Amino acid sequence: MSCVQTHFTLYKIQTFDNMNIKTFLLFVLPFGFVSCNQADKKETKISTLSDNFIKPPVNGVDVPYEEYSVDAAKGDTLFYKTGSIILFPPNSFIDKNGNVIQGNVQVKYREFSNPIDFYLSGIPMDYDSVGKPYTFESSGMCEVLAYKDGVPVFVNPKSNPEINLASDNNSQNHNLYYLDTVQKKWVGQGTSIVTELNNSKNKNQATTTTELAEPLKPEKANTKSPVIRIVIDPASFQELSIYDNLQFQLDANEKNFSPKDAIDEWSNVELLKGKNKGLYTVKFSNAKRTVSYSARPVLEGKDYDKALTVFNKKRKEYESFKKVRITQEKGAKVQYIKDSLQNMAIDEQNKKTEKLNLLIEARNRVIEKQNAVVSEINKTSKVFRTFAIDRFGYWNCDVPVLQNLMQITGNFVDKKGNQLSLTHIAVFCKSFNSILRYRDNNIGIVKNLDNMILGVVNGEFAYISYEDYKRLGVTQNTKQQTFVMTVLSEKENNYENIKEISGL
Repeated sequence: MSCVQTHFTLYKIQTFDNMNIKTFLLFVLPFGFVSCNQADKKETKISTLSDNFIKPPVNGVDVPYEEYSVDAAKGDTLFYKTGSIILFPPNSFIDKNGNVIQGNVQVKYREFSNPIDFYLSGIPMDYDSVGKPYTFESSGMCEVLAYKDGVPVFVNPKSNPEINLASDNNSQNHNLYYLDTVQKKWVGQGTSIVTELNNSKNKNQATTTTELAEPLKPEKANTKSPVIRIVIDPASFQELSIYDNLQFQLDANEKNFSPKDAIDEWSNVELLKGKNKGLYTVKFSNAKRTVSYSARPVLEGKDYDKALTVFNKKRKEYESFKKVRITQEKGAKVQYIKDSLQNMAIDEQNKKTEKLNLLIEARNRVIEKQNAVVSEINKTSKVFRTFAIDRFGYWNCDVPVLQNLMQITGNFVDKKGNQLSLTHIAVFCKSFNSILRYRDNNIGIVKNLDNMILGVVNGEFAYISYEDYKRLGVTQNTKQQTFVMTVLSEKENNYENIKEISGL
C-alpha cells in the first residue's frame, strides 16, 4: 500500500566571498506525490572527475609516506612530523578472515594539509549533497594503511586505532568523512573531538573544548501524516549530520497543515529547532503570508536500519564524553585522567579519558625528546582533531562549501608564447584550504582573492603564481584570459620543490 507525501525542497547553501562565509536559502518548489514503495526510489549517483579515481597528476610526485613497525599484540603510539599522534591499542589488526594478527605490522601514514597536497595526491575534494555540488574545505586529512608481510590487514572492530590529527583550524563546523573508493565518494562519519594544544594556563596540558552533540534517535516514517522532504546543509544541525536521506514528517498534533498550501508559491523556507526534543519547525513564507508546521526527522527502510546502527554507536560515544565532562567540571582534570586510567579495564566508558591522557603523555614525551621540532609545530598547530577509525584508508575533517566563482575561459601559453595543451587543471586561493579541479580550460576563479592556477604539460608541473595572477588584473567582467605558465623541468618536478613554489 502506498502513501501520499508532500514534497518541499530546501537547500541551505554556504558561499564564500572575500572569505566571509555567508548563508542563504534557495527554495525549490517541486510538489507532487510519491509512493512509499522503496522500489520506486532512485539512488543519486555522484559523478567523479576522472575514470581513474585518486590518480596523482604528475607521475612519481606525490605526498610521501612515513613507515612504522608496530607490535600488533602490544600496540604502539606513533608520532608524525606535523605533531599528529596515532594510537594503536593492543590487538588492533585482523586479517581478511577476522583472525587477530600477531607479530609486527607495517603501518604507512601520511597527511594532506594544504591545496598542493590535495592536488599532487589526486584526492577528490568534491562532495555531492542531493545533487548539489560542494567543495570540501579541509582542516586536516590523512591516509593510514597497514600490512603484514606485504598483505593488507584490517581494523579490529573491538580495538579501534585513534588518530589525533594536528591542525591549525579549530572550527567546530568541520565534520568527519571517509573516502569510500568503491562507491567513489566521501561518506560522512560524524564528528571529531577538538582538543586545544596550547592552553594559556598550562601549555603541556590538553583541554577538550568541543561539546559533543547528543545524537537524535532516528524514527521511522509512517502513513499517519504527510512528509515534507527537506535537503539541509550537512553542517547545519550537528545532531542530524550523521544521518543520510532524512525526511520530515508532520507531528501528529499539527493542526494547521492544509494541502492547499502546496499550490502556493513560497519565496523563503526555514528549518528551525522546536521547543521539544526531536521536533523542528518548517516555516514557509512569501509576501502575503507565512505558514509553519511542526515536524520530526524520519527515515525509511534501509536508511532507518543504517541510522539506528549509527545512533547506537554515537550514543555510547556521547555517554562516555558526557561522563568525562561532568567529572572534569568537579575538579582536577589531570588527576581525573590519571585515576580513570587505573579503572580502564573495569569501566569501558573511560576509554575516551584514557585516550586523552595518552595524548597528553605522548605530547610531553615528544617535547622532552624533540624540543626544537615541537617548538615549530606549536607555532602552527592549534588543536588535535581526535577520532577513532574503523577501517584503513583516507580520513578527512571538512566542511562543505558552495563556491562563489566567476567563470573564465583560459588560454594557456609558456613564457615564449607557445600554446600549451594543459591537463589536470586546478585552481586554489589563499585563505581557503581546498582545490577546484577542471576537465578543460573553462575554469572558475574565486572572486576578489589571490588565485593560483596549476596544470600538467607533457607530464611536467606548470603553474601561474599568486603574484603573476594578481598582475593580470582579472575582474568580474573578464570572460577570457591568457595565462603565462611556468613549466618545471624534469629535475624540478619533485614534491618538496613544488610545495616550496606554491608557498605552502
